[in-house]
Amino acid sequence: MSDIYRVRSAWTGFIGAPGVTTMYFLDVATAVAAIHTFWTDIHTYLQDDTHIQVENAGDIIDDATGELTGAWTAEAVTEVTGTISDAYAAPVGAVVNWLTDTIADGRRLRGKTFLVPMANRTFAADGTLATDPRAMLVTAGNAFIEAQSTSFVVWHRGSGSDGSAGLVTSCTVPDRAAVLRSRRD
Repeated sequence: MSDIYRVRSAWTGFIGAPGVTTMYFLDVATAVAAIHTFWTDIHTYLQDDTHIQVENAGDIIDDATGELTGAWTAEAVTEVTGTISDAYAAPVGAVVNWLTDTIADGRRLRGKTFLVPMANRTFAADGTLATDPRAMLVTAGNAFIEAQSTSFVVWHRGSGSDGSAGLVTSCTVPDRAAVLRSRRD
């Protein structure tokens, strides 16, 4: 059992907003700045009406039980804003799969971060991710993992007192569009 720090990023400004990205860390000392860097690295494929603010306060959670054990604060970072003014499909974007070496409930623990919406230029003519944006997402993801190699985790809630967290070791970005339906349905 250990404490993990829940860090949220609020997405606003676009049709279907608001949205939230939640990530977990073993240490929050550099997490907020690292997340801000990740959003900054990918902002050139986000619409100019998309704003992402990494929160500088949040909850500390017991990874085994999911119970709140405290709160954390960090220095605030500036909002990240997309740069593209092209047309876009509001519920469509990409997904980063965060991979771990941890096994939980007989399955390899992994997480996902949906990057929705993304600009049309993110996609190839056949609807898959274009080569350059996909490579940029993988590069940004790997840089984020490297910066947080001893802290960034995927958390599995489990049932009762059998939750667990696993350090993220790598990432993939599937060559297909991701559709985020939950906040728009």
